[in-house]
Amino acid sequence: MRLTSVFLFCLFAVFITCQSVTVEYPKYPATKEGRDLKHFLNGVKTVAFALEPMGSEIWAHESNRSFVLMVPAKIYESFSEDSYFKILDLKDRSDVLDVKDISLEGIQKNRKKIGEILSADAVLYVSVKQPESQCYVEAKMDYLALGLAVLKVATAGKDRNRQYSRAASSLVNDPIVKPTGVRKVYIPIEANLIRIDSGETMKTILSKPSIIYNGVGDVSCPSMLPSLSTALDESISEIQRRLSPKVESEDISIFTEDENPEVEALLLEGYEEITGENPNFHRAKISWEKADLKAKGKSWAAKANLATYYFSEGDYQKAIQFYDEAIRLGGPEDDYLKELKELMAPPPIKEEATEEKN
Repeated sequence: MRLTSVFLFCLFAVFITCQSVTVEYPKYPATKEGRDLKHFLNGVKTVAFALEPMGSEIWAHESNRSFVLMVPAKIYESFSEDSYFKILDLKDRSDVLDVKDISLEGIQKNRKKIGEILSADAVLYVSVKQPESQCYVEAKMDYLALGLAVLKVATAGKDRNRQYSRAASSLVNDPIVKPTGVRKVYIPIEANLIRIDSGETMKTILSKPSIIYNGVGDVSCPSMLPSLSTALDESISEIQRRLSPKVESEDISIFTEDENPEVEALLLEGYEEITGENPNFHRAKISWEKADLKAKGKSWAAKANLATYYFSEGDYQKAIQFYDEAIRLGGPEDDYLKELKELMAPPPIKEEATEEKN
């Protein structure tokens, strides 16, 4: 649908002033886990982040203590940059939560206060325990040596037999498969996403270790701190995959015309709120709510715009409700609104193939 649909809509919508904005919305995987996540998150976008206090005194290795200092910023920055959520850091916010209350029980007890002060929808509470590490040596392919051997054979020319011998001799001195140092790192992490309104929690526990290789042929164990950093990056990516949807965008029309001049002014005011120097979709929503109120619930444009707001917030239940109300009012763009509703339809779950047992 994308940009082409918007152009077509603008071409044929004779009676409607066509404005469009790019709306970001959550996209869930077509799996049971994706459907469960969609059901759980409905409307959750602003998330406060809290990390269980990590006592560096119990981490004997110096690099582990450095790792303790690395963890909070790394998790916060990764979620801020890469996840669908708007992340707020609870660190050093004693006005919101005392240090003694930074626990799963403390978050549950104080979640209403957190929500009121920060306007948060949920809290992401992460617990990181002391990593475990194991070193060993594993045979690993040296693709550079393999490439050089193949190149020598390919350019052998007339004296092919001699080149074969030279290539075989070089592989004795520089074999293709070489013993290589490996570090296996396991970082025990538990992440809990707690809804402010209900206290309902979605939990994920990571159990898969990260495998870090040294340079091919180097049998020493990879350095501890860089290995921990790599393992943490992989763990954060897995938490995001399980607890945060991907972000997609769609060009969606915003409707700004109505028979009532006062309603029309409020519709346009909302549009300007999301296209000005400091775009604010929430302020736009307030203007469209005023338009809906002024029209006594009879403005299909106000309903459609409000549906788009909730769509961008990931609150598909309210978005569908407002799109349905707009369609029932019999506006001129029912087909277009029905297409937007289809974006929120849950995809069919992809079932994994299973072998029949004899």
